[in-house]
Amino acid sequence: MMSARRFVRLRDVAVLIAVSLIADGCFRGHLPPLELYRLAISDTTLLQTQVAMPGVPPFDGSIAIAPYDAPGVYGNRNLVFRIDDTQYGTYPNREWALPVATMLGILTEEVLHRSPLSTGGALYDPPSFRSHDLVWRGVVRELEEVDRGRQVFAAVRLEVRLVRATDDSLLWTGSGRLERRVAHPTMPEIVSALSTLSAEVIQSLAEQAHAALTRSAASAARR
Repeated sequence: MMSARRFVRLRDVAVLIAVSLIADGCFRGHLPPLELYRLAISDTTLLQTQVAMPGVPPFDGSIAIAPYDAPGVYGNRNLVFRIDDTQYGTYPNREWALPVATMLGILTEEVLHRSPLSTGGALYDPPSFRSHDLVWRGVVRELEEVDRGRQVFAAVRLEVRLVRATDDSLLWTGSGRLERRVAHPTMPEIVSALSTLSAEVIQSLAEQAHAALTRSAASAARR
């Protein structure tokens, strides 16, 4: 009769063989290939024609765009997915080609070039923020694929503060969120939806900031 100790040893050997076979398979190229993606507006002609905000720019000056703060899972290169509203995960072989903080900053510069908030334009991550009048500081709250049953969505939520460059005093803060179903949920389509939603949220935030700065300028003129 086989002793319990010998049975345990045979079981351990079997586990080691299985682990060895799995590792051998991984190192022989059975892991899925690395996929790299980037947030970008596919139709660049949309960014080449400027769209005037309602009224006139509220001030003469320029805006420096800081890299976005991307806390938690958003600070990693791996693309994030969420199941319903509470369970998060990241794809091991699907990554952003650039940090999320950088991609959103570049996208913000493109949007603010098309819809300028000031007469001096906007520049992402300039050498000196103090050489500009205002600083656009954003935070990522959502940027992910959302799986609800058999339906797949893309969701983006950003928060932004607009501060004076000289003393970091707050002039305006706002947030925007959009979620949209992805009809054909391949990863390229999901990334395309995230890109479009990011640009639309940034555009909405720019319009909010413009309205707030316009009201502030009008109030200061009355005083």
